[in-house]
Amino acid sequence: MAVRPLLGRVVLTGVAAATILLASWLLVADPGLGRGRPGGRALGPTVAQGIRPLSHGYGGYSGVCRPASLQVISNPEGFIRGGNVRCFSGNGNATGDNPDMSTEAFIVDSRGNVTNMTRDVRRCVEGANEGRACATESDCPEGSCQDLHVGDCVSDRRGRTVYFVFDGNPTGENPDLGDELFGFDTRAGQLKQLTNQRGWCNGDPSKACDRSADCGLTDRCARARMVTQQYFGYGGTRTTSAGVEVTSDGALVWFLSDGDPAGTNPGHTSTLFVLPTRGAQNAARPVVSAGGFCAANTTNHGQPCVKESDCGAVCGDGRIAPPEQCEPFAQPSGCPTGQYCVYPSSSDQCTCRTPQCGNGIREPGEACDPPGEHSKFCGSAFVCSSDCRACVPMASVSGAFL
Repeated sequence: MAVRPLLGRVVLTGVAAATILLASWLLVADPGLGRGRPGGRALGPTVAQGIRPLSHGYGGYSGVCRPASLQVISNPEGFIRGGNVRCFSGNGNATGDNPDMSTEAFIVDSRGNVTNMTRDVRRCVEGANEGRACATESDCPEGSCQDLHVGDCVSDRRGRTVYFVFDGNPTGENPDLGDELFGFDTRAGQLKQLTNQRGWCNGDPSKACDRSADCGLTDRCARARMVTQQYFGYGGTRTTSAGVEVTSDGALVWFLSDGDPAGTNPGHTSTLFVLPTRGAQNAARPVVSAGGFCAANTTNHGQPCVKESDCGAVCGDGRIAPPEQCEPFAQPSGCPTGQYCVYPSSSDQCTCRTPQCGNGIREPGEACDPPGEHSKFCGSAFVCSSDCRACVPMASVSGAFL
């Protein structure tokens, strides 16, 4: 009775071994099996399939040979008809012309041909070598050596022109390293910068700048931003959309920016622009702007504004300016002895107030504040004194807040 099951197991083992041998022979005989359609050029696994190398240890890599980053940035709506090219950004060297491994904008067609559209380098931000190429922080005295960023990427229906956002300077026309809109002719292999949004001084948006030194000792140069980097957990970033869209014939390109490519956005607020790509008048024009409003720590909070002076005094900037009575971070604050300066964003910010013992709020100058015989600021063995300036033992009821 035991012979038949044993014989079955022998037969199954033999069939499995024969299957493995046959598969191995086929792969050796034709290494191209399983790598795409016959006669086609196989795409690299990272580009075509998004496959990552195997990780080592706790969710990371060896730290010696590190994998380059790659992110698909094609806008599906902009490629859904033609499907001729796809955009991706990465700091690898898939095309052999990115030796410094900076983040670049690439395109790949359906045949697997990859093109580096930007071919730029890391650059110094701020300092004496502002805008120059760099490899390490030591190349940028009083500044930092920063990588590049690529934003939304779309194409016309035929895939003839690719439009994307980039903060590098591949054409020599972006010295302030702000976000700009670029167009890449896929047939001619030519890159063109389509917008020119110079930086502006934070204190005076009407004053253009390329570096903070152009704005004086107390001000800084702001750069146009069409893509926002949002930070989250462990130093990671998330990129929000720049809103780049293109008509199917490529005649109009739409984008969001806080720059001023048309000279019509002096307040540098978030604005939707449209750019005609054909004809002599191909300058961007604004369609709608979100406008600006004064922050909560200003005198005119919530009111429309274009520049900082429209918002009045700023509570918390260390300078006492009318109608402020004091400054909470200044030494001295400006308040009489026994009073404190109300912090920014409060309804009575930057005014002097006397602490109120017994209101349940521990204000500056108070060690504790009831209600309750056992104040939460003193612990179970102590109670708050009658003037809220100290915690006293429970036995000292004569000095306690009752």
